[in-house]
Amino acid sequence: MLLAAAAVAVPMLFDGEGVQPMHLDALSSADFEVDRDTSPVPDMSAALVARRELKAAIDDDAYARDTGVRFGEPVLVSESDAAAANLKWAVQVASFVRPENAKALRDRLLADGYAAFLSSVRREAQVSTRVAVGPLVNRDDAAQLKGELDKLYRVDAVVVGFTY
Repeated sequence: MLLAAAAVAVPMLFDGEGVQPMHLDALSSADFEVDRDTSPVPDMSAALVARRELKAAIDDDAYARDTGVRFGEPVLVSESDAAAANLKWAVQVASFVRPENAKALRDRLLADGYAAFLSSVRREAQVSTRVAVGPLVNRDDAAQLKGELDKLYRVDAVVVGFTY
């Protein structure tokens, strides 16, 4: 194998000419067909404005500055504010400082067939996790559900407005 490689390479080294470089003609843009997308570039300024507005509306821990609710979680508001804003309804069953207690109650409600959910809220430096059931379209249905939950779980639930 080595002898075959030497038989090819040695004459190229000693014949005086060596390996000659190849000459390639320069290519021009006329040699290629370029498909250019001529559709308009989307206006990124609207997305940037929306991003800035969102960043201004939430704090570093992702809580909304105006409601104190963690971004993306349901917002529960007072009954009077809900009626004025024509919102859906929910029943806030309890509120806990320890999230594991809130999760345990939510899981118990879910196991009993209720559409329970959690909503984290921060008031000053205190974060609470609220357990609620809903949403409900009708305020009267929410009041009836409140009575049912009060009896079954021995709580003093509150009818609240529900929104995202």
